[in-house]
Amino acid sequence: MNWLAICEESALPVFGGIAAWVEGKAVAIFNLGEQGIFAMDNTDPATGVGVLSRGLICDLQGDIFVASPLHKQHYSLTNGQCIEDESLSVELYRIKCEQGKVLINTAIVGGINDE
Repeated sequence: MNWLAICEESALPVFGGIAAWVEGKAVAIFNLGEQGIFAMDNTDPATGVGVLSRGLICDLQGDIFVASPLHKQHYSLTNGQCIEDESLSVELYRIKCEQGKVLINTAIVGGINDE
């Protein structure tokens, strides 16, 4: 796998999200402390606006979701699926921390999160 360093681990707010420009695409990165870090496309598929990194993180039905700040659709951080509308989903990326750096694999994955 080809891993790309995108920032220092200390730059990630705990229990929050940031957006990073990765190979021409905005990626939302979430640091959930002991639960790990997660990465998904930053574009809300319901609106086409890049806002998911600013969404609220929540636990619903035993899964971790980010709620879009626009219309509040919930997208799973583990599989990308929208809970309110099965036709909507977000692309996920493998992400991990090593030696104080956040690394992302730009290959799109379906529900896989390497830590």
